[in-house]
Amino acid sequence: MTDERHVPFGSAPRPTSDADLVARVRELISTYAPPGARGLDQVDVTASLDGADIAALAVDLSGVAVGVDGSEPVRLASVEVTHRDPAVLRRLEVVAHPVSVEGVPVQVDVAASGVPFAWATSATDQLFIEVQPPSESDPVVGTARISAPRREIVAAARTVLGAELAKRGFTLTALDLQLENLGPRALSVRAEAKVKRSVVRAAVEVTAEARIDDALVLSIRDADISSSNPIVSALVAPFRPRIAAMAARRIDLAALLPAGVSVTDVSLVAGVDDIVASVAVG
Repeated sequence: MTDERHVPFGSAPRPTSDADLVARVRELISTYAPPGARGLDQVDVTASLDGADIAALAVDLSGVAVGVDGSEPVRLASVEVTHRDPAVLRRLEVVAHPVSVEGVPVQVDVAASGVPFAWATSATDQLFIEVQPPSESDPVVGTARISAPRREIVAAARTVLGAELAKRGFTLTALDLQLENLGPRALSVRAEAKVKRSVVRAAVEVTAEARIDDALVLSIRDADISSSNPIVSALVAPFRPRIAAMAARRIDLAALLPAGVSVTDVSLVAGVDDIVASVAVG
């Protein structure tokens, strides 16, 4: 078999009670949560088994707080499987109302059905969930919606930018952040910051575009920082390499998805009150 991912799930044999399944899911969340995640004790997990199948699994992450540390996604090691029992996760729900991401309250609603997997036992008698790629005869179907208040995004940007400016001796006195749609998968970002340093006061403008391409890779393009004040423009020059480095990052969203899930559509909408990302799989 190819393109499988083996998720550690404790010792064999596979769980035969709902309580055992819930306990293992909780352990999995704690083990693979981002570094510094808080509120994991508040995670609510409900699950029900039907033979080898998981009839339903619901995870509520409301109250969890995570940061964005830039760490790479967890890479799962290959496993020598000696026995496997085919199964299906019939219904999956993941919600967070909200989860805090760098202080921004993010609403998350994910639903999927028909996720094929296998209970896989290794040569060392460890149990793994072997998630398998979809097929035309057994597609995974689902939706995801993630949203965050525009005002909270602006507040978080003000905090981060203010801290970075302070390192260079600047004080941030005002910030105007504008987000506009350039298409169903693209946003333009324009931030005008008013800064001061000693007796020098000026406006600094940061511009960029965020796009998700057909391969589901998120990229930041045309990022720049400038000022009409030549003195301030020279003072903010040290920020340009950092912005260029951020713009060079590519986030492979498809790689963050479980194997067995294929995205059919994705959209970004900069609404009046909320920024919304929607995804359909099937």
